[in-house]
Amino acid sequence: MRVVWWFATLTVVSFATIILSEENAFDPFKNVTLTVSAPVESAVRDAASPLGDIYDGIADRGDLVRENERLREELEILQAQLADQQQVLLRVAELEDALQVKSTRPEDQLLVASVVSQDPSGLKRSILINRGQGDGVDEGMVVLSREGSLIGTVSHSLQDFAWIRLISDPDSAVNAQVNTTTPSAGSDVLTPGTPAPGDEPNSGATPAPSGAPVPVPVHGVASGDLRDELVLELLPPEAPIDSGSLVVTSGLGGNYPPGILIGSVTVVELRPQAPFKKAFVEPSAGLSSLDTVLVLISFEPARLSPP
Repeated sequence: MRVVWWFATLTVVSFATIILSEENAFDPFKNVTLTVSAPVESAVRDAASPLGDIYDGIADRGDLVRENERLREELEILQAQLADQQQVLLRVAELEDALQVKSTRPEDQLLVASVVSQDPSGLKRSILINRGQGDGVDEGMVVLSREGSLIGTVSHSLQDFAWIRLISDPDSAVNAQVNTTTPSAGSDVLTPGTPAPGDEPNSGATPAPSGAPVPVPVHGVASGDLRDELVLELLPPEAPIDSGSLVVTSGLGGNYPPGILIGSVTVVELRPQAPFKKAFVEPSAGLSSLDTVLVLISFEPARLSPP
């Protein structure tokens, strides 16, 4: 019975509240409530406004960070594509140089190889190329720069790779010659148009151009010493060698074909009472920046058996 009375009372109060609300009877109370709560709400809103700005700033910063990361990734991709294009253009230029050397040496068979490593010890001057026994590369073969200058020989050949001993290595020694234009003392030099001893006149030999000096070969040995220059030793003291004279392979000994450019003379040294003259030679090839080389696989170097 008590529950019934409680339910009936709650029902009457609810209906009365609805009727009074519809008749705006509570408006004075709402006004008082809003009058009291409005300043508090405004103060709370003003106090919370900087926090909102901070939150918005954090959100915006997160967007900026993500946008910067996206732009960085796009830039990295574009830079990688540009680097690939530049590498392709560089490779094309290298192959064009190699083809040009091949055209100037039609009788030679040249194998193009890329440099993949250098000796890190600092005690040797050698490079590793991506060609080996499987490509016909054998020890002792002569190696040229992509412009055709001498850079060294194959010192060790593997199946797919080979080590090249550069001419600047201390263990490298090349029989070389300096083609001077002034005859040395006591040399028998042919003048243009004069047949060599034992030759008949008009034997078919091509004479030197009229008035041009006949080069006189001066032989020596070009050795490496871990520097950028080579040392050309065992030169006759009376040899007329000047700065700028070109040095080529002499072909003596059979380990190198004759006439391959080695470099040019920079300094000539002759000490008093010294039996030989010495010269320093700057290699024509940039030995410290090699990227593409040519292996002369058609030339078989002499195989000197040990005593």
